Amino acid sequence: MRVFPLILLAVGALAAPPPKAESIYPVSGRAGTTFAAQIRTTDAPGAYALWFESPGASAEILKAEPDPPRKNGQILHLTLRLADSFEQTTLRVVTPTGVSTPLRLVRHPEPTVLEAPTPKDLPTQAQRLPALPAAVQGRISESGEVDYYLFHAQAGETWTFETISSRGLDPALSLYRPGGSWFDPDRPTRIAFRDEAVSYPDLPTEAFLRHRFDKTSDYFIRVNGFWGHGGPGQEYTLRIHRGEPAIPAKPPAQADGWAERTWVRPLAPDRMERLAARALPASQPPIPIIDADAEPQTVPVQPPKIPLPALVVGAIERPGDIDRARFTAKEGDRLTFEIETPEKTLPLINPYLRIIDSDGVEAFTNILSTVNSNGNASKQIKPKTMFSFPRGGEFTLEIRDITAAYGDPGMRYRLLVRPQVPHLGEVTITADALNLDRGKTAKLSVVTDQEEGFEGFVVLSIDGLPPGVTAVTGTEVEPDSPPQESQAKRERFVTKSKKATILLMTRADAPLTRLPAEGLVYAQPVVNGTLGDKILIKKIPIMVIGGAQ
Repeated sequence: MRVFPLILLAVGALAAPPPKAESIYPVSGRAGTTFAAQIRTTDAPGAYALWFESPGASAEILKAEPDPPRKNGQILHLTLRLADSFEQTTLRVVTPTGVSTPLRLVRHPEPTVLEAPTPKDLPTQAQRLPALPAAVQGRISESGEVDYYLFHAQAGETWTFETISSRGLDPALSLYRPGGSWFDPDRPTRIAFRDEAVSYPDLPTEAFLRHRFDKTSDYFIRVNGFWGHGGPGQEYTLRIHRGEPAIPAKPPAQADGWAERTWVRPLAPDRMERLAARALPASQPPIPIIDADAEPQTVPVQPPKIPLPALVVGAIERPGDIDRARFTAKEGDRLTFEIETPEKTLPLINPYLRIIDSDGVEAFTNILSTVNSNGNASKQIKPKTMFSFPRGGEFTLEIRDITAAYGDPGMRYRLLVRPQVPHLGEVTITADALNLDRGKTAKLSVVTDQEEGFEGFVVLSIDGLPPGVTAVTGTEVEPDSPPQESQAKRERFVTKSKKATILLMTRADAPLTRLPAEGLVYAQPVVNGTLGDKILIKKIPIMVIGGAQ
């Protein structure tokens, strides 16, 4: 009999799982309006408020009800208010056990239309939209579900159709005109379709299409999940409007928008100045832009000669298309070659870069070769390559698609050729929120990339901590690393990284926080004893909670 109190005591000492916000419906709202919304949560008992990362939105929780299919699941019913200046924000649910994982809320300017509760799986069941433009708030509640909407368009009109979806939905759009066939008079004819061609980590999965209607008629637009996926929490907004798509891009890894080794980070004429700001700020002249698709005027035909640094812009316009340019490098020059694919990215475009010397011998490429511990070899093209020239001379760069089988004007690229600039690269913080128990210590792991031979120090700091919480540096034992892969010329493609641990110590008498404090994590490079500018790395909501539950 005496064992039972001990078991209950042990269970009572377990910390409550962190609250999770799974989805919100609707996923967007019209600026300047107030509307009802629902949030699906897990492990969020006693939720009493919503916290918004950006100003311009507020909410009131009206009630909570169980969500029976899910263990510890709840549905929060609330009222949302969006200001006219509101664009998009991150929101979180606040509970006595801390702040939840984030959800995205987006603004739209079109009038809102709610999805009808009746089935819309067939064109004959399509919900008619009263007028355009419109923003339809809908759900794909189960696998295989599709939603048809009927609208009227005039000949010569051009409309853009795009989605804003919840975290779990990958939507696709199909456009139909009525007409049927001899076999089925109710079957419409598909005239356009759009889904993102591939899922890539740095690109959104939203679907959008533009269409110019050549006939005045009724038309159907259909929304469905990729491969028929659907279920609870699969919500979307279907925007129908004129103009270019305005889908919010995926948020950058850092609060200051910095990204380094990705195909879609922006390369612009001010790149050198931005790099210098991540070491010691210094004035840099703008980089000239070179059109790689311009036809050479010399006879015999020679690639154009470019200065350094230079931003080469072009497109793989047809299969087998190769763009070339010449440059001069001196012995000991250390150059960096960065490639951006602003419209399409891997695997739709695979930019293959070759550097050839004056004798026609290949000096290097942007391909990283890897051999793992089992002897299996693989090759990858990289968006950033560094090279130290052992001898000087004139070199020719070639850029094409590695397959040589694809090409179209949309396969655009930007190639930046520049001197290396030692600087602080990306700073990675995996923690998304911090719920601190009184009287305990929590850790925050920070990984700093030291790009292009950066050998300085990095000062880390946190502003905006709640009362009773202090931040100090600490150490921890690194886990054993797996066997290293054999990577030829690794230093050309991979940066060095350093890991730091920040300990957040919370006093036992620290006051509880009703709403999260916004912790601002900064990094400052130190070069030769000189302190650089503060760089905002991440905003982290922080709460002090009552300890073990």
